[in-house]
Amino acid sequence: MRRFISALCLLLFLCGACCAAEPVRVLCLRGPTGMGLAKLMEDAASGKTENTYTFRVASAPEEIVAALARGEADIAAMPTNMAAILWNRLKGDLCLISINTLGALSILEKGDAIRTFADLRGRTLLAAGRGASPEFALNYLLRQNGLEPGRDCRIEWLSEHAEVLSRLNAEKGDACLLPYPFAAAALTRIEGLREALSLAEEWKRVGGGSQLVMGVYAARRSYAGAHRAETAAFLGEAGRSAEYVSAHPAEGAQLIVKHGIFDNAMLVERAIPHCGITALAGQAMREAAEGYLRVLFEAEPRSVGGALPDSAFYSLP
Repeated sequence: MRRFISALCLLLFLCGACCAAEPVRVLCLRGPTGMGLAKLMEDAASGKTENTYTFRVASAPEEIVAALARGEADIAAMPTNMAAILWNRLKGDLCLISINTLGALSILEKGDAIRTFADLRGRTLLAAGRGASPEFALNYLLRQNGLEPGRDCRIEWLSEHAEVLSRLNAEKGDACLLPYPFAAAALTRIEGLREALSLAEEWKRVGGGSQLVMGVYAARRSYAGAHRAETAAFLGEAGRSAEYVSAHPAEGAQLIVKHGIFDNAMLVERAIPHCGITALAGQAMREAAEGYLRVLFEAEPRSVGGALPDSAFYSLP
């Protein structure tokens, strides 16, 4: 009998181990689209979350696309248009679960000449992010204000935001396009620089009711359908994390640096109020993201992968 009980206990232990929930694999991008996750990362490391998680911070959107395509991540924070491109690539096996970033892009200038987009005529902007959201958003806003990119306003596309900072600091330009927290770094380091235009505010003015939705959380539909409880728990935990970071910039900045999402707590603290960190889900998510993607598609179809996602893109399976 004693041997039987021991064997039964071992069997139950092994079954429990086999049935234990696998960690939710979350991938995020350095910068604004990952900043709202910092408190969740901290809570997960302390065992204070409903789900168990593994987190990975990527340095480029292409890393996120590749990981989701290969099934190496379950949920990812990514640029909104990149999610649409991946939806096309995966033949619909992707869904948005929430919006995490609204806005965060600004035009900065040395001086006081730029008050509207019309004032960009004849100027050269330094920028990074060609082929991604910054380029498509900037081009749309220029055209909505009667300027043709490359003709009426020259854009010098550089490889990364740090290079934009370096060139501007070396007096090789007088205006630039930067996202926060990089914009906060520029405003801190370069004398006479000011924020001339917020692209989020300019988008509200001409975007026909849509918003500048810079970042989202997306999941493979096949994963979300098979892991409804885990996906719902992530939505709640990511939402509370975003609220904490937004409400506590100093503490949030420390966590953002601790978990490798950015590397300067002072700049992040200054940037958080400008980053549009949020957690929009459900119908509010659909209205904001669908309108944004439609604007991009009408302006440049390749910006969303050639075709707009269908309604299933905005609903959990």
